[in-house]
This record gives sequence, structure tokens and C-alpha cells, in this order.
Amino acid sequence: MASAEIENSGKPEFSWGKKRGVGGKKKEVQFYESFTYDGVEYVLYDCVYMQNKDRQAEPYIGKLVKIWKNSDNSKKIKVQWFFRPSEISYWLEKLSVVASENELFLASGDGKGLANVNPLVSKVAALLMI
Repeated sequence: MASAEIENSGKPEFSWGKKRGVGGKKKEVQFYESFTYDGVEYVLYDCVYMQNKDRQAEPYIGKLVKIWKNSDNSKKIKVQWFFRPSEISYWLEKLSVVASENELFLASGDGKGLANVNPLVSKVAALLMI
């Protein structure tokens, strides 16, 4: 497992990978297939752990589904989330599904909580390749 923290007091190494395309009304958004942060390459559709360093909770598990840079140079990622059985127990019971404690369920659709946009540089998050 490789890891890179998305927290910096110094200047960690960052570089964009291959360009994927442009978007936005004025074509001001640049999409990418990958980026390298502190020597670790993250590629579109990689699965990662995201940990809030201020909390001791289990890390969130997500899939990188979009990587881009806005016209103001802010770096963003869109993450589609996986859920643990304990997080969706109500729905599993309703469907009479018995899940193992170590199973994961990939969220589907675009509803609230299924996927969201996160800044690529954050003072409280750590990104870990799985």
C-alpha cells in the first residue's frame, strides 16, 4: 500500500498526469487522467482511503471518478463512495440481505451522499492508495 498525505507544512511534490479534456462554459476547466502527489501516482478510477486526521473514525473508502483543475487553479476530485454494512444496515434489512462485516457496497447514482467533490489539497484529509 502506498500513501500520501494531503496535508502540507512544506511544499510536497505535485504534478498533473495526462490531460483528458476540457469543460465548462468557456472551456476553462482542465480534466486529467491522473496526478502524482508526494511520489505516489493516483489514476482515475483508483480506490482510495480518505481519513479525517482530526477524527479517529475508520477511513472512508472511495473511488476517484473525476480529477480536474478549475480556472482559479484549485484542484478537485470527485469521489464515489463505498459503504460498510453498518452504514446501510437499514437498507440491507429491508432487502433481507445478510452482509459480511468486511463487505463493501459501491454507491450508485448521483444522489446526496453517494458521490461528492473534494478539494485535492486539504488540511484535514489524508489520501491513501488501496
